[in-house]
Amino acid sequence: MTGLSSICSRFFLFAAFLLLNPAAGSLLAQEYDVKFYGLDVEVDNTSDYIRGEATILAELPDQPLDVLALDLFEGLEVEEVEVNGTGAGFSHQGDMLHVTLAETAPAGSFLSIRVRYSGNTGGGMVREIDQNWNVPVTYTSTEPFYARDWFPCKQDLEDKADSVHVSITTPFHLKGVSQGLLTATTYFPNGKVRYEWKSRYPIAYYLISIAVADYVEYNLEAHPGGSSSPIFIQNFVYDRPGCLETYRENIDVTVPVMELFCERFGPYPFRDEKYGHYLWPRGGGMEHQTMTGMGNFEFYLVAHELGHSWFGNYVTCGTWQDIWINEGFATFAGYMATEALGPEYAPGERDYRFNSALEEPDGTIYIPVQEVQSDARIFSGSLSYNKGMAMIYMMRYELQDDVLFYGILREFLARHANGTATGLDFKAVLEELSGKDFTDFFDQWYFGAGFPIYGAAWEQDGSQVTLHVTQRGSSVQTPLFKMSMEYRLAWAGGDTTVRVFHDQAEESYVFQIPREVTGIEIDPDNHVLNRVEGTAQRKSALRVEVYPNPVVDHFSFSVGGERPTDIRLELYAFSGQLVHSSIHEGVMPGLPHEVHTGSLEAGIYFLRITYGQLSVTKKIIVQ
Repeated sequence: MTGLSSICSRFFLFAAFLLLNPAAGSLLAQEYDVKFYGLDVEVDNTSDYIRGEATILAELPDQPLDVLALDLFEGLEVEEVEVNGTGAGFSHQGDMLHVTLAETAPAGSFLSIRVRYSGNTGGGMVREIDQNWNVPVTYTSTEPFYARDWFPCKQDLEDKADSVHVSITTPFHLKGVSQGLLTATTYFPNGKVRYEWKSRYPIAYYLISIAVADYVEYNLEAHPGGSSSPIFIQNFVYDRPGCLETYRENIDVTVPVMELFCERFGPYPFRDEKYGHYLWPRGGGMEHQTMTGMGNFEFYLVAHELGHSWFGNYVTCGTWQDIWINEGFATFAGYMATEALGPEYAPGERDYRFNSALEEPDGTIYIPVQEVQSDARIFSGSLSYNKGMAMIYMMRYELQDDVLFYGILREFLARHANGTATGLDFKAVLEELSGKDFTDFFDQWYFGAGFPIYGAAWEQDGSQVTLHVTQRGSSVQTPLFKMSMEYRLAWAGGDTTVRVFHDQAEESYVFQIPREVTGIEIDPDNHVLNRVEGTAQRKSALRVEVYPNPVVDHFSFSVGGERPTDIRLELYAFSGQLVHSSIHEGVMPGLPHEVHTGSLEAGIYFLRITYGQLSVTKKIIVQ
């Protein structure tokens, strides 16, 4: 069969196949690469009705294709489909549009698919009134799964289009805003106007957007160090008395934040086009590429959304399970901007993020596969955002080198530029450039659940202070967190901070403090996401003698008291490493008990002798 009869036959056969195999559509979508989206839509700010024509350029890299699948909201009516200028059969059901080609397209070929459609959109494009200004706005917000609600697309994070053109036709008193540069504005006799926006940078499907409202434009320029040309910052606020004046000062903060981020993260990724904002009725913001929707212009929100230009847009999470690449880093970017430009507010900002993360004692940053279809779980403020930010903050703390830390961020961005990445992709760059193994760190903080809970006690014998630390996890999934921790030892009129590395649930450390310690504070500067169960001083009633001291190959100890005692003996090297441990049962008061040290290297050691809840630490010298 040939011609129309062949197309119809193949279409009906394929429709029957889809009824029997409803999962086939997503598999078909993997068989082509999107190169270009051209969207020509007509909308206004009175409803969520859209009339559109989408042109999609696709390449078949690996194998021939005779049926092509696109995501499209089932509530939209598809009026016509063409492939390479020729009408094509199609089936539209269950938010999937399947297009049957007139003839099989060979591997290596390109297809131009044109879809004409109309109707009331799904939740990815809505019309709302901004109650603060009594302004109706029609806008899109499609992350993670809702670009299909207003245009046919391939909702695959790893398949970025190389470029996108968006034309918006609307009543002439309104403005339509979108990605890239405004290349043309055309007024028509019927009272309509078309705004033509073009972007030549790779873009993920959910970052394509439009907004239509009664806007007025306010523009800025940023001048990052080392850049030969300024960065254009285009802003659209409502054309209402007092609106621009309300937000102008906060919008202007975009300039120093942009210049800071260019210094820390590298050049602005979309510098040949623009960065932009537009007001919308929705709370918070959404980092549509080069044109961010904003509910307000609070400092942190401006910084967070701009941070997405690097983390989320330039490099996009490779899976929704790895949303940390987008939201953890953007939240850290907001903190970093506060730290650099408003340092007096940084501790409060960090503590707020940490406290939010502590509300989820069993939560993970990495999204479990069984929850990856949940918008609420993907965008959990406590986990994806705030615990994600805390993890990056703690990586920086572990490295103790900001030059290295920001160098790692820039190298990660360069390696995955205009593409996608996972948490393990970041780990690979982190380990390569730092020379350190972060396997435990990622197992605990990225894939693991919860956070550590610490307790501490100390005892003092002369200038020797022995610090005893316990740790448990807030979740049984992650019982131990191996990482650095600081302790502040205070005395009358002063204090000192010591840093140790924990790799066991119970550990002891010996320090020389020539003053009477009156208190100990765990993590005094809040560098680690943790809770504290308390600190206490241990009072010792044991009378202990150790001799001879210095020691050659053995020493003896004796304890005071009135009855036999079970003794636990622990010997620590000066570094804090436990080198000997033994239990001595029924130790008689006053009688010596011998311990051999022949295998020990010469040096200073600390002997801890424990009876029940009491203990004494003695310094010995091995010769």
